[in-house]
Amino acid sequence: MKRMIDIVREAKKVEGKAEKDYKKLLKKLDKPEYADLRGLILRIAIDTAFHKRLMEALEKAYDDAVKLVEEYSIEKPNEDYALIPGVPTMVMPLGFGPVGARIPPEEVIEEFLKDFPTEVVLPEDGKKLVELLRKYAEEEAKMRELYEELSKRAFHPVVRELVRELRRNEEQHESFIKGLIEKYAKE
Repeated sequence: MKRMIDIVREAKKVEGKAEKDYKKLLKKLDKPEYADLRGLILRIAIDTAFHKRLMEALEKAYDDAVKLVEEYSIEKPNEDYALIPGVPTMVMPLGFGPVGARIPPEEVIEEFLKDFPTEVVLPEDGKKLVELLRKYAEEEAKMRELYEELSKRAFHPVVRELVRELRRNEEQHESFIKGLIEKYAKE
């Protein structure tokens, strides 16, 4: 079975070749009678450039995520594993929909967080945990706001949908961090 990252890398390669081919064609379509065709090919070339760069970004993000797992994961995974964003141990109720499609309802967040230890010891100063979490919640809220603004201003439909999904992901992060703040601020 082909790994997703292999498909991403293949898509990046094909998009790169297509981008070069479109540029070559655009150079040939330099006469006024080709204006309509040139405009259409230009639009496709722009989309192709976006797609190639998005595949490059996905590949880089995957490589960075693998490095994070290898460096910080308690259990070292074998060669074949899937990187799923979010909280991999969370069990979603049936009918909830695809993971990442919307933020989890409050009861799911509460259920997930109830098994977290009530006392956390950080290497330096455990008393600063809630302060750190509040800082992270502010950062997540800022990212969510920025992605919301981007989703309203993006002209390209692929970019618009991408930033909408990024905003939803930031909402998840913010919800989990706020849940941790509630849990640890009680102590």
